[in-house]
Amino acid sequence: MRLLIHDANVLIDLIDIGLLDCAMGLPCVMETTDLVRREVQTPEQAQALAECIERGALAVVTSSIEQLARIGTLQGQCPQLSLADCSVVFHALDRSGIVLSGDGRLRREAEAKKLEVHSTPWILGLMVEHGFIDSTVAADKLEYLVTINQRLPQKECTKIIESWKRR
Repeated sequence: MRLLIHDANVLIDLIDIGLLDCAMGLPCVMETTDLVRREVQTPEQAQALAECIERGALAVVTSSIEQLARIGTLQGQCPQLSLADCSVVFHALDRSGIVLSGDGRLRREAEAKKLEVHSTPWILGLMVEHGFIDSTVAADKLEYLVTINQRLPQKECTKIIESWKRR
């Protein structure tokens, strides 16, 4: 089973489009790090995330002191990344996980380290593929998401939306 390690922006995207619980049902091991969890701060988003964690749908990896030191070393090599970003890369490297992030800097660093990296549209695609939502719902959710999350690659999202609407 694939291990998916979530960055905060993907979790927030899924919460904002009302699909966090649905996504957590995918046949994957879903995790985030303790440092990323702290980045989700708006009360509604933090509550949704806490409920997901309490149900056991999303595990939180707690970094040991030794791991925190190694994460800090990684951040020293990649000062453009936050400590939380580096924790995602570190744990993905350490456990052969897939990085889930829409953050361009984090994505480039993870890819440079030969990690597989995906973002929210990919998760929506998995939900369609596994029959959790239909392609019309996915297209509608992604259309809404691009209006509230300007970091998503607009051209790529438009192509995905159009392909889902043609199904």
